Amino acid sequence: MAEVKFPCSRCRSLRLKLFAPLVIVFLALLAYVQWVWMPQSIQYSKDFYHRMQDKQLLNIGEGLVPLILADQLAEIHASLDAFKRENPDWLNLELFNAKGQRLYPLETPATPANDPDIDVHQRQIMLEGHPLGLLRVTETHQHLLASIRAAHHHLLLVLLVAPILFFIMLAILLEAAIIRPMAKLAEASHKLAEGKFDTELPRDRGDEVGELVNSFAAMREEIRQNQTALRKEIHDRQQAEEDLIVLNNSLEERVRDEVAKNRQKDLLLIQQSRLAAMGEMVHNIAHQWRQPLNALALVIRNIKDDYEFGELGQESLDHAVNSAQNLLNRMSTTIDDFRDFFRPDQEKKLFNVADAVRQAASIMEASYRNNHISLEMALPEDLIVDGFPSQYSQAVLNILANAKEIIQSRKIDPGLVRVSLEAADGFAALTIEDNAGGIADDVLPKVFDPYFTTKEQGSGIGLYMTKMIIERNMEGRVAAANSASGARFTISVPLQPAPGKTAGKDVHDE
Repeated sequence: MAEVKFPCSRCRSLRLKLFAPLVIVFLALLAYVQWVWMPQSIQYSKDFYHRMQDKQLLNIGEGLVPLILADQLAEIHASLDAFKRENPDWLNLELFNAKGQRLYPLETPATPANDPDIDVHQRQIMLEGHPLGLLRVTETHQHLLASIRAAHHHLLLVLLVAPILFFIMLAILLEAAIIRPMAKLAEASHKLAEGKFDTELPRDRGDEVGELVNSFAAMREEIRQNQTALRKEIHDRQQAEEDLIVLNNSLEERVRDEVAKNRQKDLLLIQQSRLAAMGEMVHNIAHQWRQPLNALALVIRNIKDDYEFGELGQESLDHAVNSAQNLLNRMSTTIDDFRDFFRPDQEKKLFNVADAVRQAASIMEASYRNNHISLEMALPEDLIVDGFPSQYSQAVLNILANAKEIIQSRKIDPGLVRVSLEAADGFAALTIEDNAGGIADDVLPKVFDPYFTTKEQGSGIGLYMTKMIIERNMEGRVAAANSASGARFTISVPLQPAPGKTAGKDVHDE
């Protein structure tokens, strides 16, 4: 049988994939030993040597204490000479008394050259907290470092030779057991790609490569048998793609229909919100007009009484007419205020948050007064935001109206609503808090959902529209939580630069 030749590039690629990770790990190990472990080992040895030298200096100093106290200079010299002979790495050994006078040696030793392997150690000689002298040693690490470096070089040599021998043995084994059979199998796969199903495969040697060869042969036979089925599957896929295109076209039409429906729902929500607001407006107008109408009825009654008793003169008639006209003007002003409040904003503009809050509060003024609800407001005058003032007032009005209804339904007397405004993290934060006992835990996460309400005749769109106005139209945020006395709503809108003004506090007890 003629020997089959295989492309060498594939063999090289397989060898590279097998040996490259091993070579990388080996080089990384060498790099770690050379630049991390060896410097750390040397530094550890030096530190250990320094600790031993410090301990030795401490022992020498303790031994010199009685000699220094007895001023036995000869014994000091003899002891230090002996220590210097025992430590050949000590270049200089010096002793000074407490006044800094040299005791050993008597002559100043030569200063060693600037060498990173030379260190100077000093140890104070103390007796009961009082210094007796200073012991100084100048030492070299050349011998220590030389022995350490020699050991490191032997280690590097072992780490270099052993992996090379290992790689050579591994290469021979892989070449015979894996690379050559895999090259033959690769050649057979290329022939299979060309539609040739009779290419000879490597022999089955009963190992993992043999199992791979058997699996390849089974796969090749299965491919041969399933060619017709594959063509049919391709045809079916093409038909499915055509059906999917038709489905996508119909899906786009469905999406457009759903978007249109959602827009219609949004329009209905807005219309319902406006109708609810108009109903609240009519209710509040009735409250605002009740007192002027009573006063107007009293003026008319006085005119009749003055006429019946003959006391109706020009002066009393003019006074009654003026009083009636003032009451009518007040009622007309109320209508204008409500009409301006509900007039839609055309475009964004800078406005004072405190003014918008007061406008909403004025709408609820009579209703709060008639239901024995106090409204306390702390509103700084220097907070300016960019947005729609009428919509902002509408959002505040929704929360104020909701607080009034909760206080009424729970029969809280007297009722109290606190409104406070402050600057916090670049936002104008408006907090509205009532004393109605708070919101149930299972209801709190859903208070801003559309059409969700706990009231018998509620629409469930007031707080939802508040959230839509603040978050979509004014890039702010709305949050609800419970306080110690009741529910607390917070409206935060980004602040805009404005001239500084003094903060004021308005308190209305209605």
